[in-house]
Amino acid sequence: MTPGYVLLWPALIAYLVHLFLSPTRQGRLAGWAGSGLTALAWIAWTWGLIARGLRAGHWPLTNRYEFALCLVWAILSIYLLLEASGLRRQAGGPVLGIALLVASYALSRPADERAIRPLLPVLRSMWLQVHVITAALGYGAFGVAAGLGLLRLVDRSSRLTEGFRVEQAIERAITLGFPWLTLSILTGAIWAQRAWGRYWGWDPKEIWSLVLWLWYLMVLHLCPLRRWRGLRLAVMVIIGFGLMMFTFAGFPWLVRTARLESLHGF
Repeated sequence: MTPGYVLLWPALIAYLVHLFLSPTRQGRLAGWAGSGLTALAWIAWTWGLIARGLRAGHWPLTNRYEFALCLVWAILSIYLLLEASGLRRQAGGPVLGIALLVASYALSRPADERAIRPLLPVLRSMWLQVHVITAALGYGAFGVAAGLGLLRLVDRSSRLTEGFRVEQAIERAITLGFPWLTLSILTGAIWAQRAWGRYWGWDPKEIWSLVLWLWYLMVLHLCPLRRWRGLRLAVMVIIGFGLMMFTFAGFPWLVRTARLESLHGF
C-alpha cells in the first residue's frame, strides 16, 4: 500500500493549493493535478488490495488493518465519484486529509496485525464479506462528509468556497452512506445468526453500531431544517466521524478497559 499512501501526500498538497488559489490559472492546474494524483493513488490502492487478497486466498476483510485499508479505498472511490459528478475540487484537501488519517492509522498497525493469516472457519461466509464491504462503503461516505464539514468550519465566511454549496454536498454524502450502513447492520445480523445462532445479542460492537446508525439518522432528519445547516451541520458530521472511528478503532480499547465480553474481533 506504500505507493498509494505516498501519492496521497502530493495530491493533498495540490488540492490545498487549488483551495487557496482556485480563481487563478495556477489554482486550476493544481486542482487538475490533485484529481490526477488521487486517481493514481486509487489505482495503486486498488491493486494493493487485490494483491493482498490473492496472496491470502480470501478477501482482505478479516481484521482492523484490512478494514482500514478498505475504508481508505472507499473514501477515495466515493470522493472521485462525487467529483466526477460535479463536486467542486475545493473539497479535495479536507477529504484527502481524512483519507490520510485513516491510511496512517492502517500503516501504523503492529506487524502481527498486518501479517496474512489463514481464515478462521467463522469468517468463511459470504455474509461476512457483504457485511464488511457495505460497512466500508458507508463509513467511506461519512468520511467524505466529515471532510466537507472540515471545509465548512475552516471557511466560515465562504471566501474560499464562493458558489460552492457545501451543505448540499454534505447531505448528498450522508444520503449516499446511510443505506450502506443500514445494509451492513442487516447483513451483519444474518451472518451473526449463521455464526452464533442469533441475529442480535446486544454485543458492545452491535450497540455502538446502532448508536452510529441513530446518529446519522438524526443528521439526515435535521439536514432540511435551516437552523441546523451551516456550522451546526458541519460539527454534527465531524462528531459522527468521531463516533465512526471509535466504533471501528476505539472499540478494542473499550472492551479491554471496561472488561467487556464481545464476539467481534474488530
